[in-house]
Amino acid sequence: MKKWLSIIGAIGLTTISTRTLISCNKENNNENGEGDNKPQQPPKDSNWKLITDYNWLKDNFDNKYYFVIWKQSYSKEWEIMKFKHNIRYDMKIESYIKNNSFKGLYRWDGDGEPQTPTIEKNTGEITDWKE
Repeated sequence: MKKWLSIIGAIGLTTISTRTLISCNKENNNENGEGDNKPQQPPKDSNWKLITDYNWLKDNFDNKYYFVIWKQSYSKEWEIMKFKHNIRYDMKIESYIKNNSFKGLYRWDGDGEPQTPTIEKNTGEITDWKE
C-alpha cells in the first residue's frame, strides 16, 4: 500500500509541476506591442547606411547627418532624432541599448541635409525613408 501511495504521489507531483511549468511559458514576448529592437535595413542602393559600430562615433567627426531611433525613459513611443556629427559625441547610445530603448542608428551618405524619415511611433519601424 505504501508503495502505491508513493507512486501516486510522485505522479501527482510530476503533473502539478509540469502544469505549472507549462502555464509559465510565455510564447509571445511581444504582447505589449514592443516588438524586437532589431534595426531595420535601409533600402537597397539608397543613401542610408545602418551604423552598428557606435564607438566609432566617439572619436570620428565626419560632418554627416545621423538619425537615431530611440525611446525616452518616460515615454512609450519611439522617436527619431537627427544630428550632424560635427561636434563632440555626447549622446549616450550605449545606455539606451542596455535599457532596450534603442532601435537603430543610420547615417545619410547623400548630398545636403536629408529630410527626417517617418516612423511608426508604436513600433519604431521606419515607414518612409524620404529619399
